[in-house]
Amino acid sequence: MAIYLPTAAIGNGRVLATLGGAGEIMTFFYPRIDFAQNIHECLPALYVGDPSHGTFIWTFGPQFQRHQQYVAETNIIRTELTLSTPPLVVTFEDFCPPDKSALVRIVTVENSGVGDFRGTFLHYFDLNLGEIPVKQAVRFVADEGYILQYFRDVVMAVGGTRPDVWRCGKSIDPDSPASAKSDLYDGHLNGQPEDIGQVDFSLGYRLKLAPGEQKHIEIILSAEESHQRTSQRVMNLQSMGAEELLDRTVQDNQKWLQRRRPVRVSEPLQQAYQRALLSLSLLADAPPIIPPQAGGYRGGSLLPPQAGGYRGVSFIAAPEFDPAYLRCGGYGYCWPRDATHAALALHKAGYAEYLEGLVDWYCRVQLPSALWAQRYWADGQIAPSWSLREDFHQIDQSAAALIGICRYILSLPTGRQKDELDNRWSTVQSAASALAQMVDESGLHKAACDLWETYCGTFAYSNAAIYAALRDAAACAQIGGRAEPASYWSSLAAKIRQATVDLYNGEYFPRGLREAGHTDTVVDSSTLGLCEPFALLSVDDPDERQMIESNLATIQQRLSVALPDGVGIRRYEGDGYLGGVIGAVNTLWAALICLRLAEAYQGKDTDKFSHYRQQAIDSINFCLARTTPTGLLPELIGLNPDIPYWAAPHAWASGLLVECILALDGLQPTH
Repeated sequence: MAIYLPTAAIGNGRVLATLGGAGEIMTFFYPRIDFAQNIHECLPALYVGDPSHGTFIWTFGPQFQRHQQYVAETNIIRTELTLSTPPLVVTFEDFCPPDKSALVRIVTVENSGVGDFRGTFLHYFDLNLGEIPVKQAVRFVADEGYILQYFRDVVMAVGGTRPDVWRCGKSIDPDSPASAKSDLYDGHLNGQPEDIGQVDFSLGYRLKLAPGEQKHIEIILSAEESHQRTSQRVMNLQSMGAEELLDRTVQDNQKWLQRRRPVRVSEPLQQAYQRALLSLSLLADAPPIIPPQAGGYRGGSLLPPQAGGYRGVSFIAAPEFDPAYLRCGGYGYCWPRDATHAALALHKAGYAEYLEGLVDWYCRVQLPSALWAQRYWADGQIAPSWSLREDFHQIDQSAAALIGICRYILSLPTGRQKDELDNRWSTVQSAASALAQMVDESGLHKAACDLWETYCGTFAYSNAAIYAALRDAAACAQIGGRAEPASYWSSLAAKIRQATVDLYNGEYFPRGLREAGHTDTVVDSSTLGLCEPFALLSVDDPDERQMIESNLATIQQRLSVALPDGVGIRRYEGDGYLGGVIGAVNTLWAALICLRLAEAYQGKDTDKFSHYRQQAIDSINFCLARTTPTGLLPELIGLNPDIPYWAAPHAWASGLLVECILALDGLQPTH
């Protein structure tokens, strides 16, 4: 599998799809938003002229000018392709209607010239259902006019407007006459009704357009676990019609977005805030509610049933785009750290149900060791990992999960806190005890994997994460009247805090200690975590504020990458990942620290208030200028033109942007 960097993503919590700038459908994740990818190639094309007497053009070809953007306040993506010779405009509107495991594409072809146009709109499909290329079957259901492809319990239908021509074939060799792809290039398809093995198919829609005339084509991809359910679903969607489905999607997206906490920021930042929130909604896996009598859960979840169905929400870090791990270890999984950041950001923005759902999920996927894994599949199974061994456990992931659970409990009204803690106490107690055992007599954690999954040692960031987890667990225990564990965890947290502060060298916080116990003097942006999100240091304490400011200044001095229009922050000194990159996460992280400092100086020191506030705005704008073309925030910003961004939309980056906007809202400039 190749690497495909998407420009856009659409979804609804049940399915997730990514697209390229020319309308290529790169992925269609089902039955969960992390697996399976299901699509190898899904490419639109145009044949100009009568069959065998014209010209074939892929939409990604240089003949087209392309523009792509989201419909305002929605996760609906509109792609406009303009052809100059002959004058033609092809528009795609792609979306996933609410509560349906489906993708809808509305194609509009408009003749913008002064003469008649004749041709064919074509669409090629090479589906690897279940991410398996072989042992598949495909057939054209002639009576109803849709394609059905199936592999075991994944059955996908492609319906909508009945095609004028079609072809089922084999995708082993796209240049072979057996392939439905090879049959596209003359503008005609031979009508082969079915095939088995490594299959593909193509659909064609004839175009005869007078000047100014338009033709609308509806293409509906729908997946279920059986032939009967899939057939029923696609027929139901066809009867509803794409326009009604579009209206429902607009209403659903806008209704969800209206719940957001309002902010007083500039219009561009308002739009960025909304897009970040909508991005987070795409990355939240919300499993369908299936009544217990239905006989189980089709996703293979490890989570036991509850009355009324299944609960729990996880977040993936980003839609998968490197499934073979060619340039990275993959992104389409749930890391507790990223998930907690995302859920807490949504909670602060007015969407409390996501944190509650994630807490439910955490309580159910906790390991027998009482810790949590480096990363998971969305259904709760452990995903491919490289930091699970005893001396290389990514301990901050477990701390993040416990922080999420405790902060959910502490956020509840006083009358609900104790009851909720009683329900979660076994998880909180066992996790806090396990984390406590990871701390040695010095107050620093034992050998573990770092935040960036590269080094083994003891790290200021991870120590701060354990501190915050034990501090929050102690607060919960106090609420529950459990004085003994509250006292122990609180005192241990204080010891961890002091040991972490003692790492400070008068200028900055070193990354931590190497395996041999020597100080790791590398400047690492993760030490920002001592302020945010772990609050080991407070901007309200003058001495601690000085440490935060000095540490930030060192990070800015030694990790900044200056570009003509701004400055970004790298992850750490010596970071050579992808040939050297800027972290959108890290730049936004530094911006959030600036905003906390601005808040501390508000009404006390006008110059410092203005300085930090402006620094934050500049950093935010720097990142927003380097999103995908449709405004999705990545994890990393490439310095190589071949990789302008990496991993988008990214849950952690989107969550940080939300937190930055909320913090900026509270900082009105003084006049």
